[in-house]
Amino acid sequence: MTPQRSSPTDQRDRERKRVSRLLKSHAPPDWEARFRATELLDAVIDGEPIQMFVMAADIRESTTLMKESVKFERFAAIMDKFVSSVRLGIRRSGGWFDRFTGDGFLAYWIVQSAEPDEYEERFVQTAGDIAHTANILIDLFHRRVLEDFRSNSRNLSSGVGLSMGLDAGPGYLVKIADELTIVGPPVVGSVRMVTAASLPKEIVANVFLGERLREGQDGVYEALGVRVSREFRPTKEYPRGQEVYALTFEQDGSELETPNEDADEEATRDVVDVSDATGQGDDKFS
Repeated sequence: MTPQRSSPTDQRDRERKRVSRLLKSHAPPDWEARFRATELLDAVIDGEPIQMFVMAADIRESTTLMKESVKFERFAAIMDKFVSSVRLGIRRSGGWFDRFTGDGFLAYWIVQSAEPDEYEERFVQTAGDIAHTANILIDLFHRRVLEDFRSNSRNLSSGVGLSMGLDAGPGYLVKIADELTIVGPPVVGSVRMVTAASLPKEIVANVFLGERLREGQDGVYEALGVRVSREFRPTKEYPRGQEVYALTFEQDGSELETPNEDADEEATRDVVDVSDATGQGDDKFS
């Protein structure tokens, strides 16, 4: 008896289920309701570009921080809880957590294609979301997590801290070693921007995103309290200087009231209020 061949529809359904399983650990818990799930899965399967906002975070002088730890296991526990809490908060607020990089992490926010007016609204909203989240996470690290690292350190450099690089553009979700990860220009750009963020607490955006935030700082983004300055800073690719946009906020992440009312207020608490996020309630930043 000759076995029946799977139809193209059946094959596509199996591929969607496989990709959905791979996405689950990175995605917001409600991603299938928040996004047009089938369309997104097909874009991943077919290798199509996806409009995304990418956040690259780097813990400055993390190697020194590790070497100066009184107890390495405590250093590891603090780092684990911070990354786990960030992962939980980003996903609950609609972002996607890509991976821990050893001294930081990559995360991204997706904007699906739509009619021009709807797409523009989503783009503007997501640009504000990533900038707001960057401010919250900078505050979380310096107000809570750094205190735990300090209590476990023999010496603490003034250069220790969290910096952020932001970029936006068409990226791709690809399978590498049985995991889905993001690649493409906004990933390269966000990593370049976090390198340009030379000091702790700095948030630096690339031109495409930075110019939009700068144009709206006294308008649509006024409630964020963000000020955006255009600067030139040397980078590896542009040693003579590259145009970047430095973000500063009138209030830190603990005081800033999110402009998106109830839903975003709850998501903000998910990022900032990290109590028992990993079941380690004895750490100070709980």
